[in-house]
Amino acid sequence: MIVQSKKGHDRGRLYLVLACKGETRLLLADGRTRGYVDAKLKNTKHVRPFGQAIDEMELEELLGGELCESECNLSIRKLIAQWTQDREIKTK
Repeated sequence: MIVQSKKGHDRGRLYLVLACKGETRLLLADGRTRGYVDAKLKNTKHVRPFGQAIDEMELEELLGGELCESECNLSIRKLIAQWTQDREIKTK
């Protein structure tokens, strides 16, 4: 799922949801400032869901293979960029 930050210094930035941590926390990565390894933990109140870019199984295939960290980050950036381009969404 793609979400946009509503609060904080990263307001307006798009992220890919990597995982849910409990009921109120999401593990987010954008492939630039927050990569696959150092993903951001953010409260669900502080993000706005935009839509489904990739399902859970595809995400596991994309990131679960034998890719290094930089390749995972590149894949995340490409996925967000393609999704944004398809919907013409303005971001930070």
